[in-house]
Amino acid sequence: MKTCPSCHEEEEDDDERFCVSCGFELNKSNTPPPAENTEQTSNQETDELETENETTVNVMETTDTNGKLILPDKNAFIIDSCQRLVGRADLKAYTNEDPNLISRSHFTIYKENEKFFIKDGVTNVQNKPSENNTSVNDEKLMEDERELQNGDVILVSDVKLVFEV
Repeated sequence: MKTCPSCHEEEEDDDERFCVSCGFELNKSNTPPPAENTEQTSNQETDELETENETTVNVMETTDTNGKLILPDKNAFIIDSCQRLVGRADLKAYTNEDPNLISRSHFTIYKENEKFFIKDGVTNVQNKPSENNTSVNDEKLMEDERELQNGDVILVSDVKLVFEV
């Protein structure tokens, strides 16, 4: 049995790659870090390895941009190549209104071709908009999907979220 590190939902199937509740990639976060090389190396070899590793990290950072959905308490959901469904379970702690004004599957954010998009209540399983409204920069989300830009403000009931790249 696995527990999702994002929504803390327990997954019955240990072979499940994504959390059934929130879509978080389980294997990605649960992969143990690579074992460290314990052999002795000279200072020159160590410097060469560090330079090589820094170069690799810099290349990876520039080619794989993730988005962030910043919550009111400054915690964030990372938006990577997996879709992220956001709903009542994620936001009820931040609302001063009736939590039922937030749908269980309120909106989905996903990344496609290095751009980020939002859809109102649409997931691979459920293909209908939420019954409650979602606004982006004070405009009700009406289109099938909308491209998100850095700094966009998403309003769900009375909960303000900020999208960052």
